[in-house]
Amino acid sequence: MASLNPFERVSQNLSAIGALSIHDFLSLKPERSVVSSRNNPLSNASPAFNISADVAPGAITTSASPLVRLQDACIRQFGHLSNSLKFEFLEEAPDKRQCILTITRPDGSTRSYKTEPKHRRMVDAKLQAATIATELGAMDFIAHGDPDELKAKKGVLLAPLEVHRLPSASEPEQILQSLNITSVAEIEACCRIWRGDRVEPSWFSFSTPSNKWGAALKIQLALHCYHVYSSEPSFNSSSDAMKQCADLAITEGVLEFIKHGNGQATPQSDNTIPIQQSNSTEAPLDLQSFYELLPRPHEEAFDNKTAAEIDATRWLGNILRVTNAQGARFSADYYALQGGALRPLHGCVLRLNRPGTCRTYLVEPQFLSYKEVKSAVTLLALSLGGGKWIREVGLDLEVRITPEIRQFVQKYLPVLAQETQRVSKTTPRFEFATEGHVHGCKLEVHVKPPSRDASASLVRYEVPVDNRTKNDAKVAVVYLAIQQGVFDLLGNGGQPLRPGQPPAFSIDGGVPQLALSWKASHKAEDKKRKGDNDTGDTHSTPKKQKTGANVVHALPRKPVAFWASSTPSHGYQSTGRRVVPPPAPRAMQHSSHVPAPKKLLRDASSASLEDGELDENEDT
Repeated sequence: MASLNPFERVSQNLSAIGALSIHDFLSLKPERSVVSSRNNPLSNASPAFNISADVAPGAITTSASPLVRLQDACIRQFGHLSNSLKFEFLEEAPDKRQCILTITRPDGSTRSYKTEPKHRRMVDAKLQAATIATELGAMDFIAHGDPDELKAKKGVLLAPLEVHRLPSASEPEQILQSLNITSVAEIEACCRIWRGDRVEPSWFSFSTPSNKWGAALKIQLALHCYHVYSSEPSFNSSSDAMKQCADLAITEGVLEFIKHGNGQATPQSDNTIPIQQSNSTEAPLDLQSFYELLPRPHEEAFDNKTAAEIDATRWLGNILRVTNAQGARFSADYYALQGGALRPLHGCVLRLNRPGTCRTYLVEPQFLSYKEVKSAVTLLALSLGGGKWIREVGLDLEVRITPEIRQFVQKYLPVLAQETQRVSKTTPRFEFATEGHVHGCKLEVHVKPPSRDASASLVRYEVPVDNRTKNDAKVAVVYLAIQQGVFDLLGNGGQPLRPGQPPAFSIDGGVPQLALSWKASHKAEDKKRKGDNDTGDTHSTPKKQKTGANVVHALPRKPVAFWASSTPSHGYQSTGRRVVPPPAPRAMQHSSHVPAPKKLLRDASSASLEDGELDENEDT
């Protein structure tokens, strides 16, 4: 076979990924059966691209792909494909792409369908979105539109999540003229450089009954590709709140989102076509209309319920109640947004808060009542995975203290107390914090003998207030201290490890393991210390008896075993050739006034430390 020239090679590669030649595109002939060919993988009469072999089988039908069926249906019903099928791609990572398909009818009604963010190639995400749309009734929507009862209710629809409020007396542009805010200016400059006139920051101010102000920022790159950031309503002026919101947005990566949020790689400041905006003559939204416009499938099991039957605020409240009982500490805070004087509609900001993190959801002023917009923003939060996020946090709290971690802490907490006593003549100190039904804990350890300045020898460890019980908090803080090297500090006089010095515990992503070198060194120290004690007290150690063939001892007729007791005893056994005295008489065995040998006392002390247990009611 003759080699292909560059043009033929490019054409073949384009055909392999679904591109059409002009002849195929303009062809109106009926489909013919596809003939397998090495150089021409597509039929000449194929009206749209075929699916490559590595696409999931679920995305292929026996006759034509779901995407081809959607395109054919739009052409039959609308006479064109222009703006009827719109694909948006959201990219969390190079191998985590999500596609959202929006179908728009000539009367303005729309439906959206989304995939999971798990696709590596855009074409796979696109085909999966078309498959989901077909399975969820997109063909019927293209053919017949909304049900008659829904048409009568909603009239002319606003485009969801693209409505921009009208200028008002406190418009942020006027605030910017009187302030020199670096963070706000940086965000606006990034939009102009990377997106031209297509993307402009949308600012919203809201307040509490105590007249404290907060602000929200919305950056929208496409219909469903947007991020919302907000500041807590704790400021005396809206300008201060807006400045704080801009600072938080930059910290959370808004500049990176503006640059590459929907897969864009280079600046496109020459593109001056703005995102479609609504005009003030369009009718307000109602709750059911808003619900119908949310991308499907929904994250929650709404089934076939209407928006009113779902009762979104109650739905979210039930999720929060269950999760907060597990120690999650979530709160849902709603703040009203007001439209301009010429269009007095209601919007709402929902902040899902948890200590250290917050997610913001926003519906712009486009509802006639605050009650409806409150339900709408809750539906939006649930649709965007807010309920799933809350449950995941609760599940993480459930499995945070695993049986392995609890067993590990039970084993080494007594050892920590022993080492602290040996080094500094003190004991570890625990301090608990309680908020509602959840608990936190602080641990203080003296890693060297306290001097006049006790703080110089003190190290502190702390876990947040998100544990279900005090005992869980205590386990967590001890585990944290061991992970962060408290035994190394105790062994080095409060100093960090020297280069090449092995740590006390090795941590390889699982439960820490005691290093053999650390165990051996401490056994050597114990042996040396025991030898010093034996040398200084010659009367406390029984004299070792000689053994041999010419030495006769009175031995018991039966082997003598230890009795089951944790109290040190005087029982001895014969092992090997070494013969030791028989057990004491029964009266002596039960006497509590006879001192035990030092070795057995030491062994019993070590055993009790290693097998120590946590006290569920221990607070100090």
